[in-house]
Amino acid sequence: MSKKIFKIVAWCSGIFLFYMTFLYVMQDHLTFFPDKYYVSPTGARVPVFKEAPIVMADGEMVMAWYATGDEEKPALLFFHGNAGQIATFAPYIQHYARAGYPVLMLEYRGFGNTGGKVSEETMFADALYAFDFLRQNLGHENIVVFGYSMGSSVAAGLMQYRRPDALILAAPFISLVEIVKEKPLPFASLMLKNRLESDKYILNVDMPLLVIHGEKDTLIPPHHGKKLYELAKSADKTFELVQGETHDGLFFKAINHLFFIYWLNERF
Repeated sequence: MSKKIFKIVAWCSGIFLFYMTFLYVMQDHLTFFPDKYYVSPTGARVPVFKEAPIVMADGEMVMAWYATGDEEKPALLFFHGNAGQIATFAPYIQHYARAGYPVLMLEYRGFGNTGGKVSEETMFADALYAFDFLRQNLGHENIVVFGYSMGSSVAAGLMQYRRPDALILAAPFISLVEIVKEKPLPFASLMLKNRLESDKYILNVDMPLLVIHGEKDTLIPPHHGKKLYELAKSADKTFELVQGETHDGLFFKAINHLFFIYWLNERF
């Protein structure tokens, strides 16, 4: 090999190594976009919710908001997306509380005023603890788990450990690996610390399932939701494609939640 070719190979190798190192070091910053400034239920103008912080098994305090509801209705355990904080989503989740469903919204570590660092491990551990907290501390025997976007993988991941009464996945993805493979970031999927493999978790789902996706969702295309729907073993499962709707529009339009509530009311 000539010196010129050797230098080119060495230069390209160095660039590639830098690129891969950058992806590994910066992946959390490219995946999670938390609000650091906390907004209370009062500040978010959702008085139906009250702060209900939970001390997790490792001693970390994780913020949660809780809304009481009708005793005969199942409680809703909600996990939000990879940006913002509880307050970002509460104005829309309050519709479920107003429809009579008790609601617990759990924060991620590093979001809002919750300390620590978000990761696949902490998300799943906290979700499990929150599920048991709803049953053992708040007295809700019947629970529906609801996840939006990244939160859909947390919701599906909980199925590894617990069996709720129903599962709702809004704009879910097959796995974080598959999503990254579809983005213009070559080799990035090889560097992921958090894989969030919803396609594996969904195999444990045999309870009533609603998967809903926006037809014009370019962030997480609808084929992800369709695949998860097909993999689930539920006898009672529904896939709803909302025509003309985007990723954000699916959740941040109050009218879309009417379908979610109708689906719940039909079963409970």
